[in-house]
Amino acid sequence: MPRKVSRCHQDLVQIIKKAAKIIDIHDIEYIINYGCDDVDSFFSSLYIVKIKGSRDGQKIKKNILIKWHVDQKQRACYRQLYHRDYMCHKMIIPKLLEIQENFKVIKGLKIKFPNCIHASIETDQEVIIFADLQQGFRLHSRYMKISLDHATMVMKNLAKQHALAFVLKIIYPEEFEELKKILIKDAQYSELDKIPNSMKYYYDTSVNAVLDPVYKERLEGLSPHLLTVLKSAASPTQFSTICHGDCWSNNIAFKHQGTKPVEVIFVDYQLSRYTSPVADISYFLYMSTERELLFKHYDSVIHVYYGTLAGVLRECNLKVEEVYPIEIFKQQLKEYSVLGLIEALVSMKIITADCEYATKMAEMKHKNPDHCLYDYESKNQNTFIERVNMVVDSFFHCNYSLTEIMNKCP
Repeated sequence: MPRKVSRCHQDLVQIIKKAAKIIDIHDIEYIINYGCDDVDSFFSSLYIVKIKGSRDGQKIKKNILIKWHVDQKQRACYRQLYHRDYMCHKMIIPKLLEIQENFKVIKGLKIKFPNCIHASIETDQEVIIFADLQQGFRLHSRYMKISLDHATMVMKNLAKQHALAFVLKIIYPEEFEELKKILIKDAQYSELDKIPNSMKYYYDTSVNAVLDPVYKERLEGLSPHLLTVLKSAASPTQFSTICHGDCWSNNIAFKHQGTKPVEVIFVDYQLSRYTSPVADISYFLYMSTERELLFKHYDSVIHVYYGTLAGVLRECNLKVEEVYPIEIFKQQLKEYSVLGLIEALVSMKIITADCEYATKMAEMKHKNPDHCLYDYESKNQNTFIERVNMVVDSFFHCNYSLTEIMNKCP
């Protein structure tokens, strides 16, 4: 839940005044809330500011979202992520939107992105400011079920983003090579010695809850190679594209008509990476969906993804058979879905926890784990066990591979 801020840092006040100037609102009053109504923010620096003022004699009300750390040590810790988010919103996303406009992509195949009105990566002044999500959009809480309609919409949106990035790569190769430099070094897994040991602790905790003895043994065998496998699965391939990198429930906003989702926007591009499209697909499906969808509708949503990818490429005068052949796609589903599997097992204890404990555990992922964290959400233990086994059962049911990606590791 959001928390109203009664006293705030003067730097934040200056940021708010700068944002008001950008959106041309004068004589302002403002109310600051820390956090978000819709989701619990694991990026513990989100401020929602309600600004009231005037423009050309008219009263104006606007909401803005500010990502900013008041603590300089935290700012330094998240510096690389701010930089990546900045580059995506200021350089990559505008180019994707330009391509979409230039090729006059039809409405049903267009993608929307958050409206970033200001961003800075000047040292110790890192900040990103967004206009509030467009009217009717709400972030999707991790506690809310992802229906088939929701999942279908997300898969279409991933396909649209991936397709536009493929277009950029093929039609504007020189520009793409410059932009690729931003993402070629993975934000999480490029330097194995900097990955926190706590990731292995969370992974092992999830594997310990696996009920099928054969699956459990195979996953235990993966544990010593965990970080190397993640690095390999996040590395570029011939068929790589620009991926969101953190596409799960908390980073997805839907617009509904009644209970039916009609539009979707992704937020939080700080973990964007250049790798196989399957990295995004497996991450979303294993982190956010439930057993019924994975076992009854998996093939359907995969088909929707590939069909949408083909449609956007066709709008841009490219053939999916040449850009991302179906045989390659199926092979990468087999090889690269392990990234989504591992990410889900590492995160499952956190994403099934109550808000207070989830935030504490998310923070602990960046430190050495305290084993008392295992007891934080004992009342949610049944949910945790069910979600772990759902993901594991689905992965092996599809006959996806742990070993093929291991063989590609350096």
